[in-house]
Amino acid sequence: MGRGNRWGMACGLAAATLGVGTLGTAQAAVPHVVQPGETLWSISAANNFTTRTVAAFNGLPEDALVAEGSTIQIPTVEEGAAALASAGLSPGSQPSEPATAAAEPVPAPAGGPPAPAPGSTYGLGHIPSPYGELHLDPAAAASWNAMREEALATYGVDLYPGGTVSAFRTYEQQAYLYDLFLSGQGEPANPPGSSSHELGTAVDLATPEMRSVIDEIGAAHGWQAPHANEWWHVEYWG
Repeated sequence: MGRGNRWGMACGLAAATLGVGTLGTAQAAVPHVVQPGETLWSISAANNFTTRTVAAFNGLPEDALVAEGSTIQIPTVEEGAAALASAGLSPGSQPSEPATAAAEPVPAPAGGPPAPAPGSTYGLGHIPSPYGELHLDPAAAASWNAMREEALATYGVDLYPGGTVSAFRTYEQQAYLYDLFLSGQGEPANPPGSSSHELGTAVDLATPEMRSVIDEIGAAHGWQAPHANEWWHVEYWG
């Protein structure tokens, strides 16, 4: 458990939420007011653009968080291509789920958490995130994905982990975050071998709004928030 169990939101390295305005004077761009639960990725995907294209057109990094009520300009295909060319970027790709790894939303200590060893995620279930497919215990993953669908359908809020190691993490990744905590550079984290993340039964959320939704519907899916002082941490209890 612990906020230090998250990477991106959770290591005490929070990305700034950005209000977004118009870049330039693109006359054919269509303004989109950010709705609750929307992200730069979801807005881009809904308009058949890559996150990179919409970010470049609005003068934002790909991993920017967008504030509810702010405005994103949706370019035409030509305007999007021109924005990428002006920024010296390639178009990139955008699958139907957020499987393209985004840059970490905040600075990180040199090296970052170690990558999982080959085979360490074998047999685990998959859940989507802006950082690519992450992993949970198969039952937890199936329940999470069902809960996510209900959250989207009922509340218009997407549910996803706050960073690349905010769902299942290996012993080595947990050890990295625990050492970061002990060094004073990270938020509290359990010692390796004692975290529910290592079992694939915990997720650290990206936003408090997600926690509010899980407070409403999580119990029916077997998900609970066991620590009142940690809005980000939820666990699957079946």
